[in-house]
Amino acid sequence: MPEERCGYTNEASTLPDVGGVCCWRPVWDETDRCVWHADVSQKPADALTAATGRRFDGAVFRGVSLNDAEWFSGRTFVDARFVDCNLRNADFTGADLRGSRIRETDAQWATFCDANLETAEFDRSDLRFASLQRSRLHHVVFANARVNEETSFGERVVYEAELAAVDDADDRSERLEAARWTYRELQRVAERNGLTRSMRRYYLREKEMHRRFLWESRAYLKAVAEEGWRWTTAYGSSPYRVIATSLVVVVLCAVLYPLTGGIQETANGVAITYEVDNPGTTPGGFLSLVFFKSLYFSTITFATLGYGDIQPIGEWARVVAGVEALLGHMLLALLMFVLTRTIVRSN
Repeated sequence: MPEERCGYTNEASTLPDVGGVCCWRPVWDETDRCVWHADVSQKPADALTAATGRRFDGAVFRGVSLNDAEWFSGRTFVDARFVDCNLRNADFTGADLRGSRIRETDAQWATFCDANLETAEFDRSDLRFASLQRSRLHHVVFANARVNEETSFGERVVYEAELAAVDDADDRSERLEAARWTYRELQRVAERNGLTRSMRRYYLREKEMHRRFLWESRAYLKAVAEEGWRWTTAYGSSPYRVIATSLVVVVLCAVLYPLTGGIQETANGVAITYEVDNPGTTPGGFLSLVFFKSLYFSTITFATLGYGDIQPIGEWARVVAGVEALLGHMLLALLMFVLTRTIVRSN
């Protein structure tokens, strides 16, 4: 390498899709590197913005003000370093920033749409109002990064969006796992910044990816359990879903009791049985009375109150009562768990 040339090399051995690179740009000022690879502070912005070429792997930006810069777009900055920089409104659309370290940098309103940020690190950097829609964020680290509700990561991460176009089972599993990991990291970022709504949204998306991963990996038993967790509690995040599930159980059992042997009420020493053999031929008034009594019995059975004034008749009706009492115990305990979890998360 001639002395008047930079000579910085990046083998990029872990990134075979980009390959290695050797910088042939002229050395800058009194350094032995070009203006992009010289590890000095406060480089002149005009020298940097006069960029030529598309590969700037390992570039060093330290204490540089590059707000509103547009020349980052579509270029490669693998393993680059941005330290104490001003990147407000900078445009990184479609840029390759894998492995880059962005520390103590103001990147408010910056655009990282369609950028590849895998294995990059945002350390004590400000990403409020920034846009990272469709960016690749697998294994990115947000260490003490500042975000707000206006920081946009999109409704779906890019790995989930790609699933529709992927048929290979291994590729789908990789994207599902990448999507799950990314949602989990975004959930942590939202939690550290006190963004309750975003935290809940990313939590639900992460659990959804895990559910789909279980089905596609044929872990059917775990997948069925995850489906139950999903429908009854929205993955432990919705007390309203637990209440709705409880109401469904109460009403369903109320319908089953008259059809499986009936229930018997004892009042003033007289036993009255409420049973329906054929709903199609039973008078409507009697059906309403039977359902009302059955609903009352179903409610106290679900709540395990057991007043003793009404009891099931017949083996199958007793089975329904036993199952309902068990479900009542479980769902009421689950409701308390979800309520407590929701209150703790909201605080």
